Amino acid sequence: MVPSDARTAPGLRRHRRPFGAGLVLALGGAEILLVQRAGPAELLTADVRYLVPLLMVLCGVLVVADPRRRRRYAAVGVLASLASWVASDLGGFLLGAALGILGGALALGGAAGPVPPGPRAARPDGPA
Repeated sequence: MVPSDARTAPGLRRHRRPFGAGLVLALGGAEILLVQRAGPAELLTADVRYLVPLLMVLCGVLVVADPRRRRRYAAVGVLASLASWVASDLGGFLLGAALGILGGALALGGAAGPVPPGPRAARPDGPA
């Protein structure tokens, strides 16, 4: 058993967040950018084929940074991963989109966290 004060340590706070899901989603977008050999000059052109993987990376970072809204960011990340079929070359699609979909699915399906204890409601058909 871990003492309750050790759970609030900054190093262990990461485990409550969907760190792995956000990392996998961001790696999917980064892989698509690397396959396209997108340098800083190309990223500033705001072409659709660069915006979709950048959106995936941004959603992966936001999944980790804001865990309360992670499901919204994960849904956008999955949609961006699916849009990479049209926006990017097939070389980046196979691994990048698979990582993006996997990371988004992990963030969508993750546990919501502990439920705070509250008063239990009395069941009308149960014993009093």
